[in-house]
Amino acid sequence: MEETSERTVRALIGMNKAQFAKLYPIFEEAYAEIQQERVRQGEIKRVQKGGHVGYLDRMDKKLFFILYYLKTYCTFDVLGFHFGLSSGHAHRHVEQLLPVLRRSLAKLDLLPERALTTPGEMMKLIEKHGDLIIDGVECGCVRPQDDDQQKARYSGKKNDIRLKP
Repeated sequence: MEETSERTVRALIGMNKAQFAKLYPIFEEAYAEIQQERVRQGEIKRVQKGGHVGYLDRMDKKLFFILYYLKTYCTFDVLGFHFGLSSGHAHRHVEQLLPVLRRSLAKLDLLPERALTTPGEMMKLIEKHGDLIIDGVECGCVRPQDDDQQKARYSGKKNDIRLKP
């Protein structure tokens, strides 16, 4: 990644090289912690030290891989193609690395607040950050058969599909 421009790195993973370098040691530590927890829980017998060396053979490649996936959110077929993996292996790596990244971001106190239980907590967050952005998507629904209900629910948008007579 040394020869890659800042602009390209930001386009691929959503952060610059300095931010990546700051996140890397925390990610490496979180990965080791999770592997040790898996050993203690009996999920795996020991932390893997040898065996087949694939494309994701170093921790910086693993971090780049998961950040690339989250930035582009491509299919596992496409992700596997870009990283020399099958779609199944790409999926397995994403499932394995997402908790590591989540733990890393939690250690850096960079995770967004997701579990608000009271309106007061939400108001505190709005006061702290100043802005509230609501991302909403209009979803289709079953069209009512009653004419009055149809008129009441009509959004004013025209149909996207035009049928030829």
